[in-house]
Amino acid sequence: MSENTATQMIVTMLAEGNPVWFVAAMVNMRSHDVYQIGRAAGYPDKTKLRRAVWSHQNRTRRLAA
Repeated sequence: MSENTATQMIVTMLAEGNPVWFVAAMVNMRSHDVYQIGRAAGYPDKTKLRRAVWSHQNRTRRLAA
């Protein structure tokens, strides 16, 4: 799994409302590292996280078209 894929998965899981400790366990990382990735994307503001997920999905769709 690439670093971008892991980062996007973490942001998506946090946007879905999963707690940091749960996401860390799922991706086999330290909670602090997951928190830092989420914080860069807007965590704990779930609206900002969802926007980050949506913008990534839209960017990916445009590149595929």
